[in-house]
Amino acid sequence: MKTAIKKPYKLRALLKTVLVLAILSLVFLSYLQPAFILDLANRYILC
Repeated sequence: MKTAIKKPYKLRALLKTVLVLAILSLVFLSYLQPAFILDLANRYILC
């Protein structure tokens, strides 16, 4: 007996993939701004 439960898993996997790609692209774009990375490094060191 086949069930229709596979579709939510595919949708969930797709959403996870899109979320990971969005996070990675935001990290990549933040590295294009050296002042932002320097500010983060200073906050980390001073903490």
